[in-house]
Amino acid sequence: MFLSAYLTIVLCQPPPEGFVPHNTADLMTFRVQPDKNGLSFDWSDAEDRVRGTVSPNELSAGAPFTLSVAVGSFASGDLDGPVTLGVEQVGGTFKALETVAPSKTTPRVWNATFTPPESGSYLLKVTFKSGHQKSLRGAVEVGMGRVSPATALGLGAAVVLAGLAYGLFLLFGKKAGAVSGS
Repeated sequence: MFLSAYLTIVLCQPPPEGFVPHNTADLMTFRVQPDKNGLSFDWSDAEDRVRGTVSPNELSAGAPFTLSVAVGSFASGDLDGPVTLGVEQVGGTFKALETVAPSKTTPRVWNATFTPPESGSYLLKVTFKSGHQKSLRGAVEVGMGRVSPATALGLGAAVVLAGLAYGLFLLFGKKAGAVSGS
């Protein structure tokens, strides 16, 4: 009787102030940060480690980017199985997943190329199986697409020609007060 009363009192107490329950979903996220070679991320737990890069440095809508990861296990060495890499638009419909084998030129590195259709927030996803299945995610921002240099040059030339034509019209065009002969 005393034991059950004691357990009831202990279990009915509110959690101590500042206590934050352990959320395992937060352990499966990584933070993407700018780097001199592009964007990079690093994640590890007690069993595995994942390092990755996203290039180019600035992601644009309609422009492809490459997601590269290296996965290693502290217990059994480097992973040599397939890894699933993916991109998913936050609040949108775009989702792309690709299961890839390690590169022949650089073993133990997995690469995939994705092209986001529009600007906004996207989740990068890395899924692999070492001891058990692990799925990691990190957020990136995709900006507006850029104008190609050829398009910008063509648009600039058109503006210059239009200005030149307008200037010539003002210089040699019909005067407002001029009367035609007859």
